[in-house]
Parts: sequence; C-alpha cells; structure tokens
Amino acid sequence: MKLIFSLLLVFCSAYLSAQSVQQYVNADSARQIILHAKTPEEKFSGYYSLDRHYYTTGQYDSSRHAQLELYNIAEELLSDSLLATTYNAIGNMLVHKSDYNFALTSYFKALEYAKDNFRRSRTYAAVGYLYTLIGNDNLGLSYIKKADSLANTQYLKNVVIGIFYGAAYNAQQKPDSALLCLQKAEAGSGNAPDPTMNAILLVQFSVSYELKQDEDLADVYYKKTLAYCKKEKLISSYIRDANRYCAYLLKRGDYQEAKILALEILSLARNTISNDGISNVAESLKKIYNHDNKKDSAFYYAEMQISYKDSVSNEKRISEMQNITFTQQLKDIDEDAKIKEAAEQRKLNIEYALIALGIIGLVILYLLLSRSFITNEKAIEFFGVVALLIVFEFLNLLLHPFLERITNHSPWLMLLALVCIAALLVPLHHRLENFATKKLVEKNKQIRLAAAKKTIEKLERGKN
Repeated sequence: MKLIFSLLLVFCSAYLSAQSVQQYVNADSARQIILHAKTPEEKFSGYYSLDRHYYTTGQYDSSRHAQLELYNIAEELLSDSLLATTYNAIGNMLVHKSDYNFALTSYFKALEYAKDNFRRSRTYAAVGYLYTLIGNDNLGLSYIKKADSLANTQYLKNVVIGIFYGAAYNAQQKPDSALLCLQKAEAGSGNAPDPTMNAILLVQFSVSYELKQDEDLADVYYKKTLAYCKKEKLISSYIRDANRYCAYLLKRGDYQEAKILALEILSLARNTISNDGISNVAESLKKIYNHDNKKDSAFYYAEMQISYKDSVSNEKRISEMQNITFTQQLKDIDEDAKIKEAAEQRKLNIEYALIALGIIGLVILYLLLSRSFITNEKAIEFFGVVALLIVFEFLNLLLHPFLERITNHSPWLMLLALVCIAALLVPLHHRLENFATKKLVEKNKQIRLAAAKKTIEKLERGKN
C-alpha cells in the first residue's frame, strides 16, 4: 500500500502547474524568446515584453499587433490570469497615448479576470495612478491604498506602489509624504529597475523638490529624468516630462533655458508625430516669445498651438475609432475561442464517456472471466492495483479543470486536493481487494473441489 500511495503522489505532481508572474526583458531578448518558444506560455512572455518596448517607445501600431498575439494565446489557453495580464498591458499602452477613458475600461476589464492578489494589486495601482494623472488624486489614492492592501511581492509593494503613492501625494501638494514613499521605492528598485517605472520615479522626485521650492534639487532631478528617458528611448515619457520641466523653468523666470528645451521638444515631437506634445510646447514657446517681445513669433506659435489642439482632437477621435475596432477584434477572437472551446468540450465529453465505458467493460470482463478461470491472490492484487491507477487517472482528468478553478491554479492546494482523493481511494481499494480476494478465492476453491469430484467420479467409473 505504501508503494501504491507513493505512485499516486508522483502521479499527482505530474499534473501540477504553477502560474508564473510575467517579467519584462529587453526587446532583443523578447524576440529570441518568441522565436524559440517551446510552449504558448513562453511565447506569451516574449510578446508581453515586446509590447512593453513598443508602447514605451511610441510604436503603438506594433504594440496593437503584439497585444492581439497576447490575447490569442490567453484565449487559446483559456487562462483568466493571462487575460488579466493582457488587458493590463492594453491599459498601460493607452495611458501612454493619453487615452485615459479607454485605459480605465481596460484596467477594469483586467480586474474581471484577475483572481490572484498580485494581478489585482497591480491593476488597482495602475487605476490609482491613472486617476492621479487626470487630477482626481483622492480617488487615485484610495485605489493605490487598495493595491497596497493586496500586494504580495516586495517589488510591487515597495517600488511600484511606493512610486504611485509619491505621485498621489505630490498631486495633493504633500511633497514631504511623497518624498518618503519615493525614497523607499528608490531603495527597493535595485540595480536594474524597470525603465518606465524608474522614469516616473525620477520625475516625481523632480515634482516633490519643485513643490518644496528647492530649485537646485528640482533642476538636478528634472535633468536626470530627461537624460534617463533619452538613454532608454522612452519617447512619450521624455516629451511629457520635458514639457513639465519647461513649464517649471517659465514659472521661475528662466526663459533662455526654457527656450532651448522647448525647441528641442518641438523637434522631437514633430519627428515622432506627437500632436499632444507639439500643442503643449507651442504654448510654452508662445509665452517665451511674448516675453522677448517678438510678436510675430509669438503669433506663429499661438496659431501652431490652436492648429495642433485641433489635430489632437481629431487624433483622439481617430484613436477612439481604433480602440473600438480593436475591442471588436478582441471580441471576435473571444467568439472564435468559445466555438473552439465548445467543440473541444464535446470531444472531451465523448472521450470521458468512452473511458468510463471502458472501465466498466473491463470490470465486467474480469468478473466473467473469473468464473471460468482459476484466479489466485497475486493476480487479484495485480489487477486491483491496475484498476486503482486507471480510476485515479480518470478522476484526475475529469476533476482537473474544476480543481484549477477552485484553487486558482495554486499548486499546493491542487496537490492537497489530489492527495485527499487518493486518501479516499486507497482504503476503498483495500476493502474491495479484500472482498474480491475472499469471494474469488472461495469460488476458486469450490471450482477446484468440483473439478476434483469430477476427476474422482471418472476414475471410479473407470475402475468399475
């Protein structure tokens, strides 16, 4: 029995699979992962990092393609966890594009699929930061606190949520509280921080020192932020943070440095077709040339500001249409996956029915044969072990999807559930084996006695 139980434990462990948390790698490594992926999960991991690279560097069309691949894989695997991760990535991309309404919709969709605390916490933190960006800092802070209460990794709790706490406190004009959170996040980020999160960390340090009216440190951190964004090619972050620094320079009256920076932003925003960035920097240039009493140049940038504001409005309308189209593409993939899932389920039901009939047939066949053949205890014990393993295999196949759902893919809980099933089957098998041994051996004794009587009768008739 000890041997049987050990075999069952090994058998259980063969079916366990842990749901790993996705991590970012650089774009080249991500492409290699996709190229050499042996499993859908590996390919998902590659596309996840590649998507991050695309939307942080302003390549939104490529990001859409990567996200469709993510969604396809998640649907193919019927994985709520991967769907939550996909919708979270879509929300992140839309935040970079400043499409905040659709970003919020994506984050809330991610929460529908996020069953584990890590994914729920990560999404709540993103929602909180988004609300902070659009000026609703009280609501933002409440979501960040909710994320903090669920966070179950040190990096998420101390770094990501810490940075978002800092942003929320800065929005509430509480730089001292913000600095405490940001310094803790900086200490926990390590030597290889996530570039996007590190860029947010640096600019929030800048804002904190600006609010504290510490011009020297504000300057240092703004310049450090822009240099870091350039180094990591975080184009949208650079344009947004550079415009913020430009506004700060104008506020303190440093028009010459603001002009140099504004012209640099304008050139970069034009090259990357960032209408939002052009509109903001045109406003700064208008103020600069008005200050220099260059009315023609000021008028030129005022017209540019108006023109690009209209372009931003048109761009947002086009973006909304693209988002609606993309949402419909995800729905189409979902419908195709449901049709495929229903067909697979029908096939599985037929297979399960055939397996059940096979098990019943084997039992009936064994009982029928046992009436005709002499069966010893070793044969009964052998066939009993085989039957036990077949029944356990069948129950495992049948219950595995259900166990995944109720345990939320937790390997320890799934192992415990399967061990409990084994613990119920082993004593039941032992009782049935004893019953079968007793009955069949007794029957075989009767068969032997009957055969012996016939032999004796034949011998007696032969003597007579």
